[in-house]
Amino acid sequence: MKNIPFARQIDVSRFFSLLFLLFCAIGQAYSQGNVLVSEPIALRNDYGYELIGRLKDRILLFRDKYDEFEVQAFDNQMRMSWTRKLEDLEKSGIQILAVAGGRNDFSVIYKVRKRGVTTLRVHKYDPGANLIDSMTVKNYGERVFSPPALDIMLSEDKNCLIAINTAERTQLESTCFMLDKMQVLWDKTVQLEDNYFESNIKSMTLSNSGDFFLVTETNNRRAKLEAHEFQILHVYTTADRITKVPLPDFLTNDVRFSFDNLNRQLVGVGLYADKNRERANGIFYANVSPEGKAPSLRYEPFTDKVISILRRKDVEEDTRGISDADIRQVVLRRDGGALIVAERHHEIQRGTAAGRGFWRDGMRMVMDFYYDDLLLVALHPTGEMHWTTVLHKKQYSQDDEATFSSYFLFMTPEKLHFMFNDEIKYENTCSDYVVSPVGEFDRNSLMNTFGQNLRLRFRDALQLSANECLVPSEFRNKLRLVLLRF
Repeated sequence: MKNIPFARQIDVSRFFSLLFLLFCAIGQAYSQGNVLVSEPIALRNDYGYELIGRLKDRILLFRDKYDEFEVQAFDNQMRMSWTRKLEDLEKSGIQILAVAGGRNDFSVIYKVRKRGVTTLRVHKYDPGANLIDSMTVKNYGERVFSPPALDIMLSEDKNCLIAINTAERTQLESTCFMLDKMQVLWDKTVQLEDNYFESNIKSMTLSNSGDFFLVTETNNRRAKLEAHEFQILHVYTTADRITKVPLPDFLTNDVRFSFDNLNRQLVGVGLYADKNRERANGIFYANVSPEGKAPSLRYEPFTDKVISILRRKDVEEDTRGISDADIRQVVLRRDGGALIVAERHHEIQRGTAAGRGFWRDGMRMVMDFYYDDLLLVALHPTGEMHWTTVLHKKQYSQDDEATFSSYFLFMTPEKLHFMFNDEIKYENTCSDYVVSPVGEFDRNSLMNTFGQNLRLRFRDALQLSANECLVPSEFRNKLRLVLLRF
């Protein structure tokens, strides 16, 4: 540490006043004893990182340094225990697609391209980052004019994955793989119509047993409302099926499908509109059986009270509805119902095209990001509305891709915790909405970051157990891991 000489006398009383305020701020952040922070990790040469989770008595972090890969382990006090390079991973022509943490191991899924030949591979490691198994999932061969562009999706239990080649427009080339058995469950290429991908792909989901569902929507406009429908492509081990869900009554704003592994059903929820797709007037619930039974559909309108609370003003006839809302999560209930989490957000691009003349770096336009209130809607298994709650927040940031905005949902058997940054700035307070099973909530102060060199990325947090979650923090190109205990 450098020795910096005093340039002038310090006001002693002012110094101790500032020191007292600093200790008060630190005490407020850590008075509950539930926040542990790791030492800073320089990210200068990192291509990316992934939170693996807790394996045995260590919390593991995967770091992708483009031509070098390593795993770092932290103990229960978030002190660095060890660092291990993954020497078995090739140095060139490799692209990490996903890192999946299991109960007793973790897997690295990656793509290798050499001499025009692309292969998809999986390496499995024990809690000490020692290689215990590896396998080539698929060899895509030499494709000069259309090299594979692979997207990876994991199931809810992170044990089943599907690799989808999005480079082909007239066919769906996909491979399903089980990580625990290191076994290809199925490998299929489904021929599609020429305009299939041009239709609006709304959602994709994968069950724990390897059932893949791709949902598209057609005729979502007033002139063709009678032909408005969802088309659900179900790809699985034995056969393929397309199920159609007619939507002749309303337009849709947003939708999200999720597979209920406990009740063996595909659940779709979304926002619908009476006239204008830019303004949601209620929610809808779709229940689709994988066995091919007739799907069920139910609509539930928003009350004027809910709309006025969310928009913070009285509802008028010409302003009825909710704008700028998207479905963020579908939380599946054990009884077959669901909880919809919608968030109000919008982006504004500023520059000469908007007549404002704001430019940076010569040609790059300025982006403003607004992430505001959360709307929670609980549904019974029939789709009937159980309760509705609005959680107020207001987040604004600029030119950061909303990295520190939005929220993280931490779930316990008794309650739901919605954690978020109150403001998007360097010194900030963090809050926590605690929601009961009947929609009642309390807002608590979670921690503050005054003098802590922390900027929490709540939207990228990971739940480790019923009382722990791990939140990455990036501050001035340095990563810290923050362990929150409840």
